[in-house]
Amino acid sequence: MVVNNVNDINKLECRDKDYSVSISGISGLSVRIYPNGKKEYYLRYSHPHIDGKRPRMMLGKIDDISLYEVKYKAESILNLVSKGTDPKAIHQQEQVNKYAHLKNATFAEVSQAWRDNKMASRHQGKSKQLSFSESTLKFWDLCLGYMCREIGDLRMNDITSEIILNVCEAIQNNENQAIFVGASTRLYTEKVFSFAVARGLCDKNVAIDTRGELAPANSGNHLPAITKPDQFAALLTDMFTFKSASKITLEAMNLLPYVFVRSIDLRSMRWQDIDWDNKLWEFSPIKGEGREDMVSHLVVPLATQVIARLRGMQSVTGHKEYVFASMRASRNPYISKATLVQIFHRLGYKDLQCAHGFRASAKTLLMEQPELRYSDIVTELQLGHRIKDTHGGAYNRLDEIDTRVQMMQDWANYIDALRNRSKEQP
Repeated sequence: MVVNNVNDINKLECRDKDYSVSISGISGLSVRIYPNGKKEYYLRYSHPHIDGKRPRMMLGKIDDISLYEVKYKAESILNLVSKGTDPKAIHQQEQVNKYAHLKNATFAEVSQAWRDNKMASRHQGKSKQLSFSESTLKFWDLCLGYMCREIGDLRMNDITSEIILNVCEAIQNNENQAIFVGASTRLYTEKVFSFAVARGLCDKNVAIDTRGELAPANSGNHLPAITKPDQFAALLTDMFTFKSASKITLEAMNLLPYVFVRSIDLRSMRWQDIDWDNKLWEFSPIKGEGREDMVSHLVVPLATQVIARLRGMQSVTGHKEYVFASMRASRNPYISKATLVQIFHRLGYKDLQCAHGFRASAKTLLMEQPELRYSDIVTELQLGHRIKDTHGGAYNRLDEIDTRVQMMQDWANYIDALRNRSKEQP
């Protein structure tokens, strides 16, 4: 099959799996169609120096670049190849060179470059997110703003671990008791230095030496969570019988206890990340990006009860990218954090249970209840925490998967039994 013009491309329909269709006129040029409806132009060419190798370059999305421009771009690339130049190598060199002016620049300048790079990668990468949320951007600016006010005018190679630690300790010791902000400021400062070292902008990531020297981000008051079976049963019943919200919000709320992931990961759940055949949901936790204590990928076994709920949701949002897609005119493509926060307040559980609290509820009950009694390692793996074995190696995303599959089904059966028992009581 070959397409000749934009009308032909627009007529290409989505399938269960992504596929490519050749574009007439230029050898190796094609359009790739994804299950979520996205379409991108690609060019595959013969490597000028390595026989048999045919690299592939993404030339743009159909909404961002015209077919005429794509063909011109493809012809220019093929012209370079014919002269013995690898276009990918040129592109990579341009990426390196664009930061050359920041060699040993000030912290303020490099931190802004880090932020700009993160924004650009989110738009161009595979995360499928439209952009970082406004709250995320504000938190970056808050944390790095503290650091820039204190050391923003210092050159990267002149900054020491002691200087970074002093700034972060001052944040944690201020009158607001900002433990979390101080720890997060240290983390983001380390990210800025990592960005700089990788691009040759400074000699060393001195922020690494501050690890473990501050009060951790989760110290202080814990988020509210119910961990007693009878109280948890009452909560499940109240959630199940509550009807004063949209179907999408109610389904998200009632699915949360079964999977006990972070609110942001549940709310941004994508249909394409669900493996229906193996009953698995695999994704990259948003809060795990760059965190040394959390996994970058998480596999959540889906109990039969969860599969049934998700099948029911397909008639509502199956045509959308996100399972819990926002139906309002909003920049957020899925339901907001405030939506779940408010629903627990309306249920009467303010200061007793929050969306994030189901992680603590599940871990405690899974380890303590006689009919469950799962180990700390298995529950921590399912929570997406990075842990080490006795030899110092980190468990990977599929470790203990068979046990976790059984655990998640046992957990679903357990909380169903709790809810049913609670409803039968007078």
